[in-house]
Amino acid sequence: MKYIFSLFLVIIFLTEHFSPLTRTADLLIKVVDNEAALCYSACDVDPLITEPEPQTDLWQHVKENISWNTYYKDKTVQQEIERIKNHGSWYFNFLSHQASPYIHYVTTELEKRGLPLELALLPFIESNYDPYAFSHGSAAGFWQMIPSTARQYGVAINSWYDGRRDIVFSTQAALDYLTYLHKRFDGDWLLAIAAYNAGEGTVSYVQRRNAAWSKGTDFWSLSLPRETKQYVPRLLALIHVIDNSSSLGIKMPELPNSARFTIVNWPTQIDLTALADIMDLQLEDIYQLNPGFNFWQSAPDGPHQLLIPVENESLMNALIADLPTDESIQWVHYKINSGDCLSKIAKNYSTSVVLIKAVNKLSSNTIIAGEQLLVPKISPGSVLPTDEHDPHYTEYKIKRGDSLWDLSKEFEVTIDELAVWNNMKTKDYLKIDQTIKLFQCENRPDVSRPETIQKVAYHVRNGDSLGRIANRFNVSVAELVNWNKKVKKQSSLIHPGQHLIIYVDITQQYFDA
Repeated sequence: MKYIFSLFLVIIFLTEHFSPLTRTADLLIKVVDNEAALCYSACDVDPLITEPEPQTDLWQHVKENISWNTYYKDKTVQQEIERIKNHGSWYFNFLSHQASPYIHYVTTELEKRGLPLELALLPFIESNYDPYAFSHGSAAGFWQMIPSTARQYGVAINSWYDGRRDIVFSTQAALDYLTYLHKRFDGDWLLAIAAYNAGEGTVSYVQRRNAAWSKGTDFWSLSLPRETKQYVPRLLALIHVIDNSSSLGIKMPELPNSARFTIVNWPTQIDLTALADIMDLQLEDIYQLNPGFNFWQSAPDGPHQLLIPVENESLMNALIADLPTDESIQWVHYKINSGDCLSKIAKNYSTSVVLIKAVNKLSSNTIIAGEQLLVPKISPGSVLPTDEHDPHYTEYKIKRGDSLWDLSKEFEVTIDELAVWNNMKTKDYLKIDQTIKLFQCENRPDVSRPETIQKVAYHVRNGDSLGRIANRFNVSVAELVNWNKKVKKQSSLIHPGQHLIIYVDITQQYFDA
């Protein structure tokens, strides 16, 4: 008790003797603060508030937002990292070139949705950002969507248009699907990405099986298909290399972090060739941004949405406001008369035999009186492949084993050019001793459409036959046999696991897979 009383007296003593000092110190602090405030006021100096400058390099922008770089110690991820390192800086020059028209749109949409920017790298793994990519499983576009998934998420696929190749519609559908998968697998992005590749049913089944055996249900614990076990680590490796490019000695090219295109809703059916002329653009620039179109025009019933270079937006809006009616395509239902031929009909309607055959899915020039054709009557300013060309060409006689693919490589032309010059379809079968025209470089008719023939390596499955495979890819059995010399016409001579080479026209793949 005596000690407590003594402590109480000490506290009273300290309070009485030192509280004036404390008050004095508080007063001095206030004076200093006031002087500082007066100085700021007199000098008109604002407090230093800095906002980060927008990142002008898209690679750097992605790098600054990476959060998945924690899996690099996995053995498979390490192997993929080494593979990318061996490619060196040229690999990222290639990726930048491939993605430059599209990746800014993808990153912008990811940020709008609050999704990880790492997902913008997924199309590199799927297709190297090639909107014309096509797989043996009938997946198309740089997001590689199969027909059933695409249609489930509202993407149109028909003879006129394949929305899986459309930059905007395919991206919206892919992000919708990834968002669903992320929720479906309880917020686990690795499982969501694995399901994007293998299918949610496959991943769910393996998870249930592991759970029944008291095993882990995370991605690393699942016995998934070999492709999927490589697919996810390949993405993680790319993320790691981008995040550590400097320390790995890889020079990343600058990729402008700015929009390359703007979206325009055209009021009517679009004649792409006329539009290119009016806008003073190269037709290949239109196709690069609008790879979903199968022909030189949009479908009669739409969509009529166009992507154009962002620098042309003002001009485009002015054109829409003042668009002459004759700059749209007019469609005529033409009843075939006795004595008609395709070239005569094409001439009467200022169009081409090639286009009439494509629109009406004609495999030959034979037409029957009384039947009807849908004939596109093109606007006067349009420039389409015609059926009569400048005579400066050489003739080539088909030999055994020749194909349009082989000839396109030998003579450094595209399959589309060969087809248009010779009034053929891109998948037509060549006959021995048939003569075709080859135009010299300076005299070639302009066929600016990007190459639409994709070489697909197909693995024969249980129940497959040559006829079934031919129907699946819209080719003929004869073509399959011609492309695969070891295959005979009898379906019994193909077997599961066998590899077939198929040359697929991606503009003709509008069926359900």
